[in-house]
This record gives sequence, C-alpha cells and structure tokens, in this order.
Amino acid sequence: MSGLAIEAKGVRAKLGRSEVLHGIDLAIEQGRWTALVGPNGAGKSTLLKVLAGLLPHGVAHGQVHLLGRPLQEVPHRERARQLSWLGQNESASDDLTVHDVVMLGRLPHQGW
Repeated sequence: MSGLAIEAKGVRAKLGRSEVLHGIDLAIEQGRWTALVGPNGAGKSTLLKVLAGLLPHGVAHGQVHLLGRPLQEVPHRERARQLSWLGQNESASDDLTVHDVVMLGRLPHQGW
C-alpha cells in the first residue's frame, strides 16, 4: 500500500466557546500504525472525531481527506466501510477481546 489514508489541513474545532484545535495539519500513511498521545484535555478525542467526520457542522473547520477524497464527498455508507469509531467511554461485554469489539463495527457491512 502507498499513499495517504487520512490527511488533514488547517483543522480547527470548537467545543462550546473554546477553540480546542488550532490549525492542525497531519498526514497518516496507509498501512502504518499511528499513535496520538498527549495529556488529558489536549484535544486527542476531538481530533479523532473531526477525522472521522463525527462533529456537527459548524464545530469543525479545515480540510480532511480520506484516501485522497474530501471527507464530505465520501457517502456515509462508503465512509463507514473505511473507518469506524469506538469511543473511550463505550462499554462492551467483558468476554469480548479487543479484536472482537473492533470487528463489531464491521457487522453492518457483512455479506450475510
């Protein structure tokens, strides 16, 4: 694989009246493990929500591309096939492995 999985340019986001992301630029290559680290309240979860297109219109600004296409031009169903979201406060059954929980996001796209 080559190319970028996700690219962001000038990403800004507000939570309430406070701007928590200030012009973030990043490029994540396909097929690479990437970690986002920082202290509590630094904006990590907000950035991930922006990259996944999960924040309401008007909260986030800037450009996000998924596999070379502007995120807002990728139909919701196609976007769901490419990425999924599992928030830090989501609960899951204690008998599921991490892999099982992540794969639950793929269930709607299985060819039953």
